[in-house]
Amino acid sequence: MKRIGIGLVFLLGGCAGLDSPDPASPYYAYSSGWTVQLNRPLTIPPDAATVRLQYGRMVPRNSVQEHDPFCVVELDTVRPGPQALQPGRFEVWRVTRSVNPIAVARSWPYVRTGLVLDDGDPTFLYFITEFRLRDAAQPDLRGMTCAWNQMAPGNRGLMRHLTLGEIQSALGDWMILIPPQERI
Repeated sequence: MKRIGIGLVFLLGGCAGLDSPDPASPYYAYSSGWTVQLNRPLTIPPDAATVRLQYGRMVPRNSVQEHDPFCVVELDTVRPGPQALQPGRFEVWRVTRSVNPIAVARSWPYVRTGLVLDDGDPTFLYFITEFRLRDAAQPDLRGMTCAWNQMAPGNRGLMRHLTLGEIQSALGDWMILIPPQERI
């Protein structure tokens, strides 16, 4: 029965008819003309091209609570030293949504020892909203991906994309999503 439910999620996830004009809906249809405003410099650590925001603050890669909304800001290039994304407004040139299942492989050591049940279902099921960004002054900026793991305990009944409010909550006052009608 679980497999049928997960299959239904993938089927419905691809339906264009679920687009909603309501910004509070997880199926909100982002129109063209959105911008993202970065309010203060965002430092990407050495040997990385990404930084994670959750609960309105930066969190280390291994500290993300994946059952709650989080966003990953990404640059094009990994550098040996820290990189700083400077404050400004970035054009959102594309918004896409996807569902990404990840299953723990049987070769993973905890599966062999019996610490993880391997029933063939995905271990992680990420509902992802990807914002492709650009800024002529900062050409290394790639985008921002916001997601959460819907296979986490307590989330399985939700099985939906993040709402605009949930994304904004993850970003806190670091970044603000600005709809076309509010651009100045």
